Amino acid sequence: MWILDNAGLINGTVMAIPLLLFSYWLGQHAINQKDIYYNVSKDFKIDSVMPEQNRYRNSKLTEANKRGYVASIEEFMSTEKPYLNNELTLTSMANKLDLKPIHLSQVLNEEFKENFYAFINRYRIIESQRLLKDIRYRNYSIQAIAFEAGFNSMSTFNKAFKEIVGKAPSIYQKED
Repeated sequence: MWILDNAGLINGTVMAIPLLLFSYWLGQHAINQKDIYYNVSKDFKIDSVMPEQNRYRNSKLTEANKRGYVASIEEFMSTEKPYLNNELTLTSMANKLDLKPIHLSQVLNEEFKENFYAFINRYRIIESQRLLKDIRYRNYSIQAIAFEAGFNSMSTFNKAFKEIVGKAPSIYQKED
């Protein structure tokens, strides 16, 4: 009908309402197809995260290696403060620690119970908390403090701050 209408073989105004009703009926019929759109039970979950024992099953790291890496990572974070670099990546940090990136990832996931970005953001939030309370940074905007702490996105900063601290940075800054 649409083709005939566009070809000018039938009057468009006469066919407009039936075509509209047919389109509505077809859409409603498609939505009500139980075989296509079905209700998923509420307890159905897709678990895309691999269990830790399977994820690193071929790893050569021993428990002693991991403990040593934990100590060197903590020392590196406190002395070098790599989290202040907003372009820090897992690979660049692993290179500075003289580790394979997969080993750094494994240690962060298994020993710190955080992925790389959560681990780095936690340090950045601690730094931003310090800066927000520092008198020398009172004239800095919250955005400037976020950038000083290593963030390069205000949305990431605000989200991480609220998750870790439990309140917005502006509220935290005003508190004594």
